[in-house]
Amino acid sequence: MNKLIKGAIAGAAGVVLLLGGAGTFALWNSSATVAGGTIVAGDLLVADSGTAGVWTVNGGVTPITLSSYKIVPGDVLTYTKTVNVTASGASLVATLGLGTASITPTAAGNAADVALAAYLSANTVLAASGASITGSGPYTVTAGAAGIVAQPVVVTATISFPKSATAGAENGAKTGSVSLANLTVTLTQN
Repeated sequence: MNKLIKGAIAGAAGVVLLLGGAGTFALWNSSATVAGGTIVAGDLLVADSGTAGVWTVNGGVTPITLSSYKIVPGDVLTYTKTVNVTASGASLVATLGLGTASITPTAAGNAADVALAAYLSANTVLAASGASITGSGPYTVTAGAAGIVAQPVVVTATISFPKSATAGAENGAKTGSVSLANLTVTLTQN
């Protein structure tokens, strides 16, 4: 009888499995295409305006030639440049900043170059002004419903070489050299 019960259970299970597949036959269905419209992406771009930037020192207005200027502790160098910002999108908000590799040692193995780069990188600030620019650092660009197209923004990078209260603290940076070849203004969506 045990074999008979087992056989009956196995047969019933087979019938259930066969009937379970029967649900895939001849079901009615329908579909319709609806006009969903078009999605268009906004834009976020910072680009060189084509006009040369200007370096000044210690709050002066007379431009300097950076390659021939020897910075000393207490100096503040200022670079002013106009860039074009494109920010379009109803809810787009972005932050202007300086790229992390903007100030690098000229020779990575030179201790004076590394020390000078560390001093200057730690004491560099970006300022910006233009329509739709808000904040006092970080600076924010808000596109709004109409968007901003090729808006000129004046950016100012202020690089300070502070004097230490400890005499000789800056000695490690004597004769050091840094590269500003990768001085970069960034625009990052929040």
